[in-house]
Amino acid sequence: MALDVFADGDTQRAASHSYRVKFEHGRFDAVDFERVIKQIGSFNNSQQAIDFVYGSGFEAAPELLQIAANYFRLLGNQAETLRQMKAPDAFFAWLQKLHIPHPEVSFLPLENATGWLQKAAGGSGGTHIDRARPGFAPSAEAYFQREVAGLPISFLFAADGRQIQVIGFNRQWLAPAAAMPYRYGGAVSHWPLPKSIQQQLICAAQKLTEAVGLRGLNSLDAMLQEEQLWVLEVNPRLSASFDLYAMNLEQTNLDQTNSGSLFDVHLNACHGELSHWQPVKQAKAHHIVYAPWRLQAPETTFWPEWVADLPLPNSLIPADHPVCTVLAVADDAEAARDLVLSRADALISMIKTQQRK
Repeated sequence: MALDVFADGDTQRAASHSYRVKFEHGRFDAVDFERVIKQIGSFNNSQQAIDFVYGSGFEAAPELLQIAANYFRLLGNQAETLRQMKAPDAFFAWLQKLHIPHPEVSFLPLENATGWLQKAAGGSGGTHIDRARPGFAPSAEAYFQREVAGLPISFLFAADGRQIQVIGFNRQWLAPAAAMPYRYGGAVSHWPLPKSIQQQLICAAQKLTEAVGLRGLNSLDAMLQEEQLWVLEVNPRLSASFDLYAMNLEQTNLDQTNSGSLFDVHLNACHGELSHWQPVKQAKAHHIVYAPWRLQAPETTFWPEWVADLPLPNSLIPADHPVCTVLAVADDAEAARDLVLSRADALISMIKTQQRK
């Protein structure tokens, strides 16, 4: 059973029951969320415990996880762990204590905003980031961070509360819009980072796991500036990079050496066990396509086979909202990234042509 902001066609086909939950201002609507949670609980006639596994959407409201825990068995980091990792004051205090390098942050108004970013606490997908404005006084839900030029990267790892297991190193990129200059665009797996940088990411993840007891799959976002690594945030839940290592239809004929699925790795780590898992050798990339204007979703037959997260046919998609996800697999990360961006451009052209008919 799936709870989702979009409840897209893929989700509805994959789940026995799919529920769309209201999502506003970077968080689930608490009343609607509990309504759906209670509705799902009513299906449990056997009274056996139902596991609740979560992804994004709870960063700005960790207390919603506690609501879920009142009805189901929560698998993953608990609400307090999520709060410590997503509350800027607590998170950057941990980085300071653990001697993990990060860009300078400020919780006070800036006299000179040049070179600073303004971020909303608990945001995700980059839509909560903008250039800082002078004289703006951040509230408890916002902060300033010094902008760092470089390569955006991420590290996906499993944790059992004490130790970590490397899953993969990724490169990210943006899909900027006028009102969202730092909006998340996509990522590619198996990006070839120097061994020294890989070790710094591993060390940072290990320190945080020991400090707060991270469990399950987590991801760490950072900026690579030549040989200097700056940690930006930790996503203590299933992240977008999970998809880069999970098997899909395009990979079924490629080299597979997995002894189990990546989702099994997540579940086992939640239970305190780091299980063996070997990723496919090929690199995988995904790119989110956003609506260039308000559009009506095409029929199912319109979409190429390398597109996922399909909107329901004829549904209305507001401008700058996600339309779908484009996928690509190649022998190396750079080739996969080039292919997915080429496919995304082609798909946007197809959508524009289709909308003109």
